[in-house]
Amino acid sequence: MITARQVIEAANRGDGCLGKCDPEEPVFVLRAQDALASDLVEKWAIWAQVGSTTVDKVTEAFLIVELMRRWPKHKHPD
Repeated sequence: MITARQVIEAANRGDGCLGKCDPEEPVFVLRAQDALASDLVEKWAIWAQVGSTTVDKVTEAFLIVELMRRWPKHKHPD
């Protein structure tokens, strides 16, 4: 499972997607509480299947979709 804590720890080690980013590179974060997030991540995973994205990354994205959908609190973005 990918949690905020795991992403932060990886970034601090220079690992993961944020750890590899240029400090000035724009990023966009989607949280499980965002009612739109799971559908957007699912679309990304579907599109990524036809590209050169690894099977592991796509599988992880679909897992995150399910975890986001099970998150107990959802709201529309502020």
